[in-house]
Amino acid sequence: MKVINPNFIIIGAMKAATTSLYTYLKQHPDIFMSSIKEPKFFNNFNKDSRFKLQGKGLIKIKTLDQYQNLFKEAINEIAIGEASPSYIFDENCHILIKKILPKAKIIAILRQPVERAYSNFLHAKRADQEKDTDFEKAFNEEDKILKKGIKTHYYLEKGFYYKQLKKYYDVFPKEQIKIILFEDMIKNPGEVTQEVFKFLGVDSSFIPNTSKKANVSGVPKGYLGWSVMKLRKNNLIPDIEFGKILPKFLVDLILKTIYSKPKKMNKELVKELTRKYYLEDIKKLEKLINQDLSTWI
Repeated sequence: MKVINPNFIIIGAMKAATTSLYTYLKQHPDIFMSSIKEPKFFNNFNKDSRFKLQGKGLIKIKTLDQYQNLFKEAINEIAIGEASPSYIFDENCHILIKKILPKAKIIAILRQPVERAYSNFLHAKRADQEKDTDFEKAFNEEDKILKKGIKTHYYLEKGFYYKQLKKYYDVFPKEQIKIILFEDMIKNPGEVTQEVFKFLGVDSSFIPNTSKKANVSGVPKGYLGWSVMKLRKNNLIPDIEFGKILPKFLVDLILKTIYSKPKKMNKELVKELTRKYYLEDIKKLEKLINQDLSTWI
């Protein structure tokens, strides 16, 4: 049987519309995306079991054969890919990807780091993984932990994009790397997705359906919302693609029933935390990716 490897990977960042991009790319007839959206293979490959990240779904991708098996149904597609946002901040993923997939194209979506962290916080609350009710407190507490030399990879640390991307630019030619800004993805999803089509060498005139945002964070609402959250946390309700088995209006109704829209962050707090923690990193990042990030500061 012919061995098929992906020729592009969406490496992150978390809570930066990677699921939406995955969904849009999957619609293109010349693109094949792995059925498991986040295999997290390179997070786990050749690692001690104590340091492995758990993948979504029932199948754990532990070997190269299992990973390649995700793409066996690709037939004549030009671009073959996967999306694992945890690759961007891993210490070794860039080395493993370069070793196994040296010609792979790398795609990263970057979001204003404090706003990304807040979305991550809401996601953790929704999954019952965060006990603190105050984002600013949780954010600053992580800084104290980091200063003790303890790695967290949670709110604060995941926002140092220069540090994370520099590793990829060190091993991959810049022509193989595509950087997308979250703000552009939200404002012009169709236009940005067509830019990605062009980057991947497929028909860029194809227009995907970008009307629905995927994996939007919310806060559990009432007894039903918190009950569903508990069931999902304990894998009693699996993460399935409801859109395939339920009409859109019913999916929207269910989500509105169990989740409420989160409060927006105070803009001054966003600026304060950004300048306190990320200013230097953002300045370096601007030069690395050759993009103006002044709206983040």
